[in-house]
Amino acid sequence: MAKRQVIWVKNAEIQMLDVMDYYFFRNKSKDYSLKLHKAIKLKLHSLDFIVALPQKTSIDGLFYFTHKHITVLFSLENTNIIVKMIWDERRSNKLLQNIFTELK
Repeated sequence: MAKRQVIWVKNAEIQMLDVMDYYFFRNKSKDYSLKLHKAIKLKLHSLDFIVALPQKTSIDGLFYFTHKHITVLFSLENTNIIVKMIWDERRSNKLLQNIFTELK
């Protein structure tokens, strides 16, 4: 089976940078931010859809996985994984509902 290509939509890239910036300013170091980003990228590239599918959402074709406290929402299109959203679970749920509505 061909390796899946990971494609980040613009909003997901911005959200990932926001999360990384938060940890950079909180920890006064970029080490944790870079480790978190690397771990999420590695998990996306190594998803095994033959053994087990990631969790499904209430939106058709939208899946997610969680790494520590970061949730990654994505869809599958042909041989591509399209990253739609990155979410730090400790943020406001109202903001999440607004963003989730936009994905529908």
